[in-house]
Amino acid sequence: MSAITDFFQKIQNQILEIQTTINQIKTSWENFQKFWDLFFTLVPWEVLLLLIFSVILLSIFNSVSPKTPKTNLTIAVLLLAALWIYFWGLFSKEVTYSKVIIVSLYILVPLHAIGLFQILFQWGKKWYWNKKRIQPKHWESALHQLSLDYHQLVGNAHLNHTEIQENRDSLYKEIEKLELSLKGMKSLLSQTDQTNENQ
Repeated sequence: MSAITDFFQKIQNQILEIQTTINQIKTSWENFQKFWDLFFTLVPWEVLLLLIFSVILLSIFNSVSPKTPKTNLTIAVLLLAALWIYFWGLFSKEVTYSKVIIVSLYILVPLHAIGLFQILFQWGKKWYWNKKRIQPKHWESALHQLSLDYHQLVGNAHLNHTEIQENRDSLYKEIEKLELSLKGMKSLLSQTDQTNENQ
C-alpha cells in the first residue's frame, strides 16, 4: 500500500515540477515580451532592421578596407538609407524623409558620439588655452606661458631639424601659440600703460 502511495506521490511531485517549470517559462516569456515592448517604444523596429542589414554590408566593406570599420559602417547605413528612400518612393507616393533620417541617426549618433566628444573637447581645450594666452590675468602667468611656448617651439625645432619640411605644420602651430602669448603680453603692457596714465 505504501509503495502505491509513494508512486502517486512521485507522480504528484513530477506534475508540480512540470507546472512550476511551465510557470517559469511563462513568466520568462512575459518578461521577454515586456522588454521588447519597452524597447520598441523607445527604439523604432526599423532601427533593428537597418542595423542587421548594415552589419551584413559592414562585413563586406571590412573585407575590402579592414582598417576603417567606423567609416565602413557609416557608409553602409547611409547607403541603406538611400536605398530605403528610393524603394519607398517606388511603392508609395509620399516618402517620410524625417523617419529615415531619425532611424539612421539612432545608429550614427552613438557610433560617432565618442569622436564628436573628442573633437569638442579638443576645441574647448584649444579655445581655453588661446584665451589664456591672449588675455593673461597677471604678468607672471603671461611670462610663464611665453616661456613654455618658446621652449616648446625651440625643442620641437631642434628635435625635427633634419625633417623641417615634413614637420612644418607642427612648427606653424607652435609659432602661432608663441604669437598669441606675445599678443597677450602686449595687451597686458597696454593695460599697465593705461593705468599709469590714469594715475
